Amino acid sequence: MKTTKPAKARTTATRSSTRRRAARMAVVGVLAGAAVGLAASPGLAAEGRVLIGSPTGPNAILVDPAPGCHRLYGAFPTGTTVSNQTDATIVVYTGGFCTGFPSIALPPGDSTAFSPGSIQVLS
Repeated sequence: MKTTKPAKARTTATRSSTRRRAARMAVVGVLAGAAVGLAASPGLAAEGRVLIGSPTGPNAILVDPAPGCHRLYGAFPTGTTVSNQTDATIVVYTGGFCTGFPSIALPPGDSTAFSPGSIQVLS
């Protein structure tokens, strides 16, 4: 008859250690996946410029604006030209902090006459 050795009993400390190791591996996997996703995503900022101005010249220029809301400081009268020379769509708002009505979406290469208070760059 063949004899077998009894199985080694697992202690609570062994189970806790195994769980911690599994949790660490899960966190490392999530972080690695996030890093790959960020590296594979296109640049965060829109490439190009947003020109805001009157017929006499630009009053404000946003160069390579990051996605999100950009408050425009200063008073821009009705009829101010907003020109989107970036590779992203922008939304022009009458109020600061991307509020107000009406708002206008401008695709890349488009422009409009408006009274801008803020601009949101969509990614």
